[in-house]
Amino acid sequence: MTDETESLAKKYISAVEAALEELRSNEFLSDSARDKSELIIDAARRYMNDARYYLESGRKATALASVSYAEGLLDALRMLELVSFDWRRMDGT
Repeated sequence: MTDETESLAKKYISAVEAALEELRSNEFLSDSARDKSELIIDAARRYMNDARYYLESGRKATALASVSYAEGLLDALRMLELVSFDWRRMDGT
């Protein structure tokens, strides 16, 4: 894979890490909704960790796919207003 794939994977991993650090659950969630959200957040963390592993193993495209899945899970939670966070821009700001 190209250096562009590696660069994108690194940027997405960094953005997902920042989102996970900033992420806050909606304080008005029911216990059930909070539990389900936590399961999805855990899955996003695992996909991000997989992405790091694949990137270190030279599997750049798989790393990008894994971190993209993590990003999608976090986006879905945010769109449903179950969590809040801001995406860091891809240029690092």
